[in-house]
Amino acid sequence: MAATALLPAAMAASGAPLPRCDASQQSFYLTRYSAPAATGIPPRAVLDLATAPVTGTVAISPIWSGATAPTVSPREIGLTPPNPPLPAGASVAGGMGKDGYIYTMRAVEGDNNWDTSPAAGWSSAAGGGWRSHTRNYEMLRYGRGGVDNLGIVSGLGIYQTDPTDASTVVSGAIDLRLGPNFNAADIDPVTGIMYLANFQTGGALNRVFKIDVTQTPPLYVGTLNLASNIPGDQSGDFAIDASGQWAYGIASTGGPSGTSLSYRFNLSSGAVETLASVPPIPILFTAVNAPYGAAARLPNATDKLAFYGLGTRIMSIPAGTVGANQSTAGATSGDASACLPKLTATLVCTPDALVDAAGNVSTCTVTLDQAAPAGGMTVALTPPASNPRYTNSCGSSILVAAGQTTASCTITATPNTTPGDGDVTAAIALATPAATDDYLLGTPSAAEVMVRNDDADISTTPVVNVSCTPSSLVDSAGQVATCTISLSAPAPAGGSSISLSPPAGSTRYTSSCSSPVVIAAGATESSCTITATPNTAVGDGSVAALVQLLAGSGYALGPNSQASVQVNDDDLPINASDAKRVPTLSLWGLALMGLLLAAIGALRVRRR
Repeated sequence: MAATALLPAAMAASGAPLPRCDASQQSFYLTRYSAPAATGIPPRAVLDLATAPVTGTVAISPIWSGATAPTVSPREIGLTPPNPPLPAGASVAGGMGKDGYIYTMRAVEGDNNWDTSPAAGWSSAAGGGWRSHTRNYEMLRYGRGGVDNLGIVSGLGIYQTDPTDASTVVSGAIDLRLGPNFNAADIDPVTGIMYLANFQTGGALNRVFKIDVTQTPPLYVGTLNLASNIPGDQSGDFAIDASGQWAYGIASTGGPSGTSLSYRFNLSSGAVETLASVPPIPILFTAVNAPYGAAARLPNATDKLAFYGLGTRIMSIPAGTVGANQSTAGATSGDASACLPKLTATLVCTPDALVDAAGNVSTCTVTLDQAAPAGGMTVALTPPASNPRYTNSCGSSILVAAGQTTASCTITATPNTTPGDGDVTAAIALATPAATDDYLLGTPSAAEVMVRNDDADISTTPVVNVSCTPSSLVDSAGQVATCTISLSAPAPAGGSSISLSPPAGSTRYTSSCSSPVVIAAGATESSCTITATPNTAVGDGSVAALVQLLAGSGYALGPNSQASVQVNDDDLPINASDAKRVPTLSLWGLALMGLLLAAIGALRVRRR
């Protein structure tokens, strides 16, 4: 859709997070910039979803297009002369955040006459042009609706807040007043930190700056010093692999007639490795060594990256080999960002059979294969048809809360004593999502819960419940929970056979609970155990072991038809600052203790 007038960040001009991609496709976000035709006209930014087939032309799906540039930072210095105003500029390097928004640095390139206006010159206290160069350090955020200006990155670059007061100069990690723009960036998919560089002639070819884009304004948090310069004279954009270990780029030397090499650098050690030669792009009757101003991870494979210049080329990692050029819509310059893969939703109802007696409840759980993003994930449902034999809490949709992977609703049998009223089925399914939804359907995506006629007097039907004590363990030796399955009345001759769904297999615990559980004749309960597996792995989190009673003959499910035991991680790292000092005895204390021990010894001798 067309972008409306772009507003300050507080008004959220960016709108909702960008749509997610089908994980089976080679898709990425491509931002294409067109330089302004004249002074006072802002550059044009077009945001597309690009999908590369195995071979052939790359398909483009527009997200939005707008000629209005983002507003300048509130701390931007007014320029002289004020008319016409200096255009605000577009973006040049960025990456996909973990929240589904693209974060990019503003570019000065494309702002007509930015380095000659105002005419006062670089050293003038009344408005030297270098203050306008703070645009180099502004962070923009792209969403479905447009762009937010998040302001100047705190701690990154030098700028002056008051043009008449030299004492208001703010220091930073780098001074690019007379240097090039940042032209390479990506966001680590694991940590969410942006890695930002100016890998071009005149820039720092061995330094990468780390930016926390979740802060407002964004915050410089450190510098990665590379072990050596990247190869070649300059590089375009780079992309970070899915594991957050390496950033891959294509460096060039010698201009259009030169050569290109793929390379990578390690995000932890700063090691730089040259990988493979990159063949030039054939154009008409010649071959061109083109720069690649855009790079992005692809959702369909962890060993594929997309690079965009005069077209799109797919890089295979870790070898760094680059495939043939695939025709793609052009622009003056461009940037690319990963498209987050869509989530997968499944549906399971447990138990899948009830009887028409009190306490017969089936829990239907929607599960996502990833934690729901900020704001949660709404999954559309086709709920069970209305029927007097059951009630349900399942509506036309269900919300999986942010940071969670599951949400549940219930189907409850209606108790009755009518013999011969037969069986009915409550059918529930995940509705087919729209193409713009951020999830796909997995397997299973539908369930049926049978409500059976028990043809019995409810008052004589024993009710079964389960409880586990304790309800939480730690992963150390001797940690055992006992799960008790109890009947409301003594089991008949031959005993009662109770069906259950035992805890799922896990390396974090073992269980003696299996189906069926037999309660001996005349007894009212039986038990099984869940035992934590001792380990010393730090940070392995918590897991839940769930015991679920299932409907069966000769009993009805009570209100406590399931019980869960949490196995917690006890191997937390010790914080040295929390360590308590062990008291020590002074010389007088030691002397008194010696006298006391001597007195005790004398008493023992006397008693003999």
